[in-house]
Amino acid sequence: MAIICRRYAVMQECANALSQRRIPHQVRKGTGHFDPSADSIKIMTMHASKGLEFPVVALPGVGNMPETGESEADEARLFYVAATRATDTLFITLSGLGGYMDRFAA
Repeated sequence: MAIICRRYAVMQECANALSQRRIPHQVRKGTGHFDPSADSIKIMTMHASKGLEFPVVALPGVGNMPETGESEADEARLFYVAATRATDTLFITLSGLGGYMDRFAA
């Protein structure tokens, strides 16, 4: 399983929650040691997930995409990359409105 996040802060929240529950996990930041075949939950950014596949993928906080000032087209492409990492099951959580509602502000 992989948890694929848009932001590092969300990655850290996920890692903290898994640590508290003593669930084995790996956080992929940069080019350090990372074993995608290890029996653990993988936590990474959407950018870092490119080229990898997992049977189960969770995408937390998608409702925060895009943030104000970010390109909707670029964020949509990034979301597509992350969503297509799942080979069997994809979980998507939504929270927030991202920059979407800025277009409707009076």
